[in-house]
Amino acid sequence: MLGVVFATQVFARFTPLVDSELYLDGFYTADERLRTRAIQWLATTVNNLGAGDYFTHFIFAIISALGLAYYYLTGGRRWILILTLLLPSSLVWSSIVGKEAIYLGGMGLGLVIWSKYTVSSLNWADIIIAALVIGVCAVLRPHYSVALLWLFLATALFKRLEGRAWISLLLLFVVGAFAAHFTGLWIDLLERGWGSIDPSARASRYQSLELLFQTQVGFDRYNSLIPLGLILGIIGPMPSEVLNRVEFLPFFLEGVLILLAPFLIFLLAIKRGLHRDTIFLRMFFGCLLPAILILLVLHAPFGLLNPGSAIRWRVNFEQIFYLAPLLLMYRFIDDAPTKNNSPSP
Repeated sequence: MLGVVFATQVFARFTPLVDSELYLDGFYTADERLRTRAIQWLATTVNNLGAGDYFTHFIFAIISALGLAYYYLTGGRRWILILTLLLPSSLVWSSIVGKEAIYLGGMGLGLVIWSKYTVSSLNWADIIIAALVIGVCAVLRPHYSVALLWLFLATALFKRLEGRAWISLLLLFVVGAFAAHFTGLWIDLLERGWGSIDPSARASRYQSLELLFQTQVGFDRYNSLIPLGLILGIIGPMPSEVLNRVEFLPFFLEGVLILLAPFLIFLLAIKRGLHRDTIFLRMFFGCLLPAILILLVLHAPFGLLNPGSAIRWRVNFEQIFYLAPLLLMYRFIDDAPTKNNSPSP
């Protein structure tokens, strides 16, 4: 409820929640895209219960937290993980009607089940839920869902082949990259990123990056700046933009923290002695870090032209930067067969 109030009463004063309001008004009922119609159906169904817009937002917020709920319901003991729900961006976009809330819930569920898979076997409930959430995520944001699929596939290969899996995973990664390039999938992402931002928007970077809208010259320059999008897609606003709009400051600090989170959490894992655990290192460097790299690349076209859009779409998958490594670390401390440590924050 805190997130709903913050999003609708505070954040909305700076950034209109246009899509959310359109869903509540039933605007997308006839939309041709399945992912949009699905969200519209859910919003309409809940809203028709007659409890009002706040209740509909609240239901979406509950769905966004399903991952941590499943973690605690299946024996998770690290209550400090609840703090990850309070990051400004996810607090906003997971607390209102929209694709982000549903995708965040699916990604969270997937990460919780994956982290369990790294240290033990999965039961049928885990397998069914994992398959469902991967499917839902693939419908909503298919390009981001590649990273979630990679986590499970890489973990399965390590469990089956152990150290020999490195070569197979490297080949798979390279083949996937070439396939995305030569099948036109990467060009499609570039064009969607190029055409999804309104040049007249207040936070648009078309002018600051000297991009000519709807021109081949502009698109070519945008394409050349994609490496910058790897960073800006996660951080969001640049320091110069923070100076011009102080309301960007919390999101800039949040973005820096999210980008550095895997490194900082690995340092914490070293302090707990996990750097001496071969299986943990395989899961961290062979499963998690490649998945993060995949997301950095796939999000870059959408993170370059507008910091607000970069942050909003980052919310879909940002848990993989902080929740996934935390879950992985705590699973190896709490649940791995050779560990007997008592829980601590």
